[in-house]
Amino acid sequence: MNTYTKLTIVSGLSAFALVAFAIPSVQGSGCCSGMNSLQQNSAQTLDPYIVPIVKGVQTATIVIDAGKYTPSTIQVIKGTNVALTFKLGANPGCGRVLVIKDLKLKRSVQKDKPEVVKFMPAKAGTISITCGMGMFDGKIIVK
Repeated sequence: MNTYTKLTIVSGLSAFALVAFAIPSVQGSGCCSGMNSLQQNSAQTLDPYIVPIVKGVQTATIVIDAGKYTPSTIQVIKGTNVALTFKLGANPGCGRVLVIKDLKLKRSVQKDKPEVVKFMPAKAGTISITCGMGMFDGKIIVK
């Protein structure tokens, strides 16, 4: 095999690999398909969503979709009951597994069955929310 043939084969394989690895991120498929948007969102400083109190319970809905939680950061008041409803969006990826380590919680979220997490925060601080792979980034700020 001459040098020209080897160079042609290597160039073709390189182009194929580039296309093969670029397509999933462009199409938004795969486990954590929204990682580009997740990285962009985590670089921004967003004001937390202040969870309203309804009949004595701080109640909010969080949508899991495209590599992120919406809203991604919420704020609650310590000593007041909290009820968070987690719903899956069109492309939840690995977000189907909900992990809140500080609450010793790991649950599977089903497409047609939102998962409700109830707790009462006892101290101020930040509680992290993530997926089973640790790639999603959500926060509960307790004031």
